[in-house]
Amino acid sequence: MGIFENCYDELKKKITNLEITPQSIIKILQYSMEIVELSEAKGDEQKKLVEKLVKQVVIDAPISDLKEKLLLDMIEEGILGDMASLVVSATKGELNINAMVEVAGVCCKSCFGK
Repeated sequence: MGIFENCYDELKKKITNLEITPQSIIKILQYSMEIVELSEAKGDEQKKLVEKLVKQVVIDAPISDLKEKLLLDMIEEGILGDMASLVVSATKGELNINAMVEVAGVCCKSCFGK
């Protein structure tokens, strides 16, 4: 059995009673990242594997075509991959939240004149 199959089996165990929705997709992303972190995959291969796992969950889920399309679009457009990268950056201490808040404040002041 390959890395994907092993990881997917583990993921299915974790999400057995979880309804697949746009709201739960972040939890599925979290579980996928945790499982992949323990696998043999490294670097960019991890990100691709996480995206592939989440995508397979969506495809296999008994959900409406509209929800499936929405979730697959999020994956295809890189939104979940970017979220995964953000989490990794945060865990490595590469994310300076205070600087982001200051920049957001300056942007808001210039946009709204306050």
